[in-house]
Amino acid sequence: MVVLAASVCTRGGKAVLSRQFRDMPKSRIEALLSAFPKLTQSGTQHTTVEDENVRYVYQPLEELYMVLITNRQSNILQDIDTLHLFSQTVTTLCKSADEREILTNAFELLSAFDEIVELGYRENLTLSQIRTNLEMDSHEEKIQEIIARNKEMEATEERKRRAKQFDMQRREMAKRGISSNSISSSSRFPSASEYTAAAQAAVAAESTYEYERNRTSSTRAAPPRGKGMQLGKKSKATDMYEHVRSEIGIEESAPLVRPEVEPVATPPAAASPYASNTGVMVSIVESVSGQISREGSVQGVEVKGDLQLRIADPALSKIRLAIDLPGSVAQFKTHPNVDKALFGSSKMIGLKDASRGFPSNNNPLGVLRWRLTSKGDDPSLVPLSFTCWLSPGSAGTFQVTIEYELQSEDAVLEDVAVTIPVPSEAAEVNSDSLYDHEGQFIRWRLPVISEAEGTSSGSFDFTAEADEESDFFPMEVYFKKTTPFASIDILDIVGVESGESVPFTKEIKVEAENFSIV
Repeated sequence: MVVLAASVCTRGGKAVLSRQFRDMPKSRIEALLSAFPKLTQSGTQHTTVEDENVRYVYQPLEELYMVLITNRQSNILQDIDTLHLFSQTVTTLCKSADEREILTNAFELLSAFDEIVELGYRENLTLSQIRTNLEMDSHEEKIQEIIARNKEMEATEERKRRAKQFDMQRREMAKRGISSNSISSSSRFPSASEYTAAAQAAVAAESTYEYERNRTSSTRAAPPRGKGMQLGKKSKATDMYEHVRSEIGIEESAPLVRPEVEPVATPPAAASPYASNTGVMVSIVESVSGQISREGSVQGVEVKGDLQLRIADPALSKIRLAIDLPGSVAQFKTHPNVDKALFGSSKMIGLKDASRGFPSNNNPLGVLRWRLTSKGDDPSLVPLSFTCWLSPGSAGTFQVTIEYELQSEDAVLEDVAVTIPVPSEAAEVNSDSLYDHEGQFIRWRLPVISEAEGTSSGSFDFTAEADEESDFFPMEVYFKKTTPFASIDILDIVGVESGESVPFTKEIKVEAENFSIV
């Protein structure tokens, strides 16, 4: 079957919309469509007509025709089935089958035509799949939108916190005697620069006043003087303070300079993205990706690992790493500058040129990589198994139950999160587990999964509206694992010249990446 063109034309053969799937000039299509009405016979139930070159497969659409132009050797049954899909697409995308509505939705219709037929051959698609492709809905884009909204909410909370902190500081200043009247006597609210200048002046005035008051009270035994210039009437609290101080005999003195205002504490510098390292640090980094079915079977899992070396002290750059690989089935590959023969014979990682040292710029350097893949339905690389139960309810709802079970008794998983797409924002969660419901996603959270914590198995239930079961998939799974999938460890690090052990620190980072339930 070869579809040369799909067209919507008038009863007189005028083309309203046409998409050519083979290299045909516009004049040729117009000539074929203008000849089409002459071949049809009124009052007949036929949906196909032919001339000496092509076959027309058509269906009336109110005052228009949906026409497929095919070669004469095509399968008529497949042609009719394709024609029905084209007609359903037109009636779905357009409110009415008239010329104005067709032209209004021309772009969407042409895109749908391209989804149905590719280079003249029918694609195996349904109407719902075509609509999904036209919507261009991206699961990753939705997740990024959720992350962006979360960042906006965090920024809003941070602004509120800073405003509250500023208000508390202003109240504290008022308690210490720096009132708003001393800051600005204007009836309008001061600007930021005016407020700062006025506050500094008020602090300076208060400091000078305190010094004069202390100096006067320290010479209290001197003959009384007459009333001189007073900055203001003393309060009862000030008189009581001076009375008590004179009774216990405290002498105070201060230099005749204005006290320095205590500087504002400088915020700490941003933390380094890497862990603290003063010597040698080795990182075992792994990422696991794959798919498991909603029934629990493994469809494919891949683990990629990287052994990273960070050296902060140049004196420790000439070293070798002793690696332990007890029965590991992973495929290993060393860095081009690493001695491959040394690694193959003694499982030691060192440079080919022993006179040189590793870079000591405290940046991670990958020296060894490995890869693990599952064979068939092998669950050894899947730390968690999931089983999804979906039961249709009334009024287009589904009761969804998700069960998990830890596959290995020794495994410990942290920060586990299952992101579930929900077509309708109205969802009822019937579970005591931690979860977030934002827009069209529910994120089920599990802080720790382990035998020791008694969380090796569990379930999550909710009810939501959906057209079909596939609307809840794929579910994205994220987790961190405390031990690597590959049997790899660092036994020792020794100096090339001295042969003595070098102190080092080790960290393990294992997390899921593109791990989904389909």
